Amino acid sequence: MNKEIEQRIAELREKYKELPPEKKAEWERHIKKKNFLNYKKIELIKSELLRLEARRAQLELCDKEKELGLIEKKITCKKEKLLRYLGKQLNQ
Repeated sequence: MNKEIEQRIAELREKYKELPPEKKAEWERHIKKKNFLNYKKIELIKSELLRLEARRAQLELCDKEKELGLIEKKITCKKEKLLRYLGKQLNQ
């Protein structure tokens, strides 16, 4: 399951890299205008992911395997949630 999520994220990154900055900004404006609450949810998830990634890096340095596994599960769940919200918004 983790491989599938990572593959979907890699595909999204590749697709997103190919877009010009104007198109990226247009998508963000569209999502923000179309459904502001979902836009805020997406932004909240992105900030939570950033926080969790920082925590994961700290745990890797401290060699705390048990906590690291829990953080990685949380990161996976957040990434799935982000993909669902982005998929909903881009398909509308």
